[in-house]
Amino acid sequence: MMLNCFTQYSGGYKQILLTNACFRFGHKIAILLLLLLASVHAFAQVDETTGIKEIADGLRFPEGTVFVAKALYFVDYGKSQVLRIDQGRVHVIWQHDGCGANGLVQSANTLLIACYDDNSIVEISTDGRAISSINADVDGEPLIHPNDLTGDHHGGVYFTASGSADTPGKVYYRDDAHRIREVATGLSYANGVAVSPDGRTLYVAESDAARILAFTISAPGSLENRRVFATQAALGNLSPTERFTPDGVRTDAQGNVFIAEYNGGGIAVFDSDGQLRATARLPGAHHSNLAISPDGKSIFVTAVENEANGESHGKLLQIPNPIVHQHVGAVRVPSTAR
Repeated sequence: MMLNCFTQYSGGYKQILLTNACFRFGHKIAILLLLLLASVHAFAQVDETTGIKEIADGLRFPEGTVFVAKALYFVDYGKSQVLRIDQGRVHVIWQHDGCGANGLVQSANTLLIACYDDNSIVEISTDGRAISSINADVDGEPLIHPNDLTGDHHGGVYFTASGSADTPGKVYYRDDAHRIREVATGLSYANGVAVSPDGRTLYVAESDAARILAFTISAPGSLENRRVFATQAALGNLSPTERFTPDGVRTDAQGNVFIAEYNGGGIAVFDSDGQLRATARLPGAHHSNLAISPDGKSIFVTAVENEANGESHGKLLQIPNPIVHQHVGAVRVPSTAR
């Protein structure tokens, strides 16, 4: 018997298998074997017409992509794992039943994991050694579904908590002394988050409102001037039946804002003024997160398909950066591009 596990998301359901209940029901042995083998399927299958490479397969729900130096780390929410790509192989470095690993960020010499299911932020070493865990802010208020994280230039980390039916989405700041405090609230499913390269702007995906918000960072952990940065109206590539659901957010050194579209078909790139620069249509029903390669030439994007049997099947894709390679097959650059 196979269990289906679901997490409510954007007016529908984000299908996820192997969350806490599913781990306990018949899959623990498979996870242990994966940890012993310390790898999943990894390869570089290239579509010559688009330049899209499939970097990893055999995943359930990949998320939380982040480069630490030249090593790419990511999480698999469906298996509650943290993984690292080394020399073309994907290695499991950490796994914890019930965490629901959803976001990942480097903090000094360690990694912080947003555990969506057990409402905590977990700190581990880059080789997977557990260091600490916290599930409340400085006022003792619980963290409701931590989702994604981003570092600033002061040793701090901003992270979102998506909230619940009874609790609004929020943004928190973990300072360099590891104290967590709320810095924004009232968001409709707070999701991806990123800081501009000059450290003056925080971008937050408000998924259920189908928009990206921007905040002015007046001091570390102090946000002002909340405003709408981008909405579905900016995306001319969506059909009338499609919905723009922003998920992961990243910025590059030039201040461009890259958005992974959970719903919408791929990724979108905006300049720092909120003008659309490019979009890329990609394989997969959902695209939850992305990472920009250290040389800026490639984007690594998570892709998920909903299978007929109710399971989810995830892959990690590598694509040409759409604002560097503006004429690659799957990439569309609007006529207003600069």
